[in-house]
Amino acid sequence: MKILVAVPTFETIYPDTFYSIYNLDPCGNELDFRYIRGYDCATARNSIARCSLDGKYDYVLMIDNDVVLKKDTIKYMLEDPKMVTLGYYAHRNANNTFTGVTSICKLGEYNYTKQFTDEEIRVLREEKGVTKFQIHGGGMGCAFINTAAFKRIDYPWYDWVNYKDFGMLSEDLYFCEMCKSQNIPIFSDTRCGCGHIFRYIQNVK
Repeated sequence: MKILVAVPTFETIYPDTFYSIYNLDPCGNELDFRYIRGYDCATARNSIARCSLDGKYDYVLMIDNDVVLKKDTIKYMLEDPKMVTLGYYAHRNANNTFTGVTSICKLGEYNYTKQFTDEEIRVLREEKGVTKFQIHGGGMGCAFINTAAFKRIDYPWYDWVNYKDFGMLSEDLYFCEMCKSQNIPIFSDTRCGCGHIFRYIQNVK
């Protein structure tokens, strides 16, 4: 299996993130690494998707520059593989504060406001024995995508949408919506919890 591991960013990669990528167990697969800069995250993600198709990769693993992976992430993703599987991590707000929920949203919800808590995922994993489960969508700080999904969705695969009522749809949730339009279900894996590096802003008085 040929897998592209790529970081979309207009910044740098945190050392802990890079180390977790370096430490990934390839499980006998061929891994290539790319660091893609873009004017915005949507541009960088679109570049990664195009690179994965041009390079004839089977899967792409997108990792945000501040997400820390488990060593066995690829192993878990390839067990009962899906077209799109998201890892999950602590969600933070604009003030870089943990909100008590994760980056993935519950199936059956109209929008992306009903997020799983870490405790709910723990119950699925440890008490119910669930590994992969279908979700509404979520953040793509850790996203394992079969490149065939990009062939089923029209370009752009990622886009930032602003609505007239001042609402918005981020580029990762836009991709989730495009998957739904092509009947591509989105899953998460209870074993693929990731670290999230929090950055705090200290205000001067």
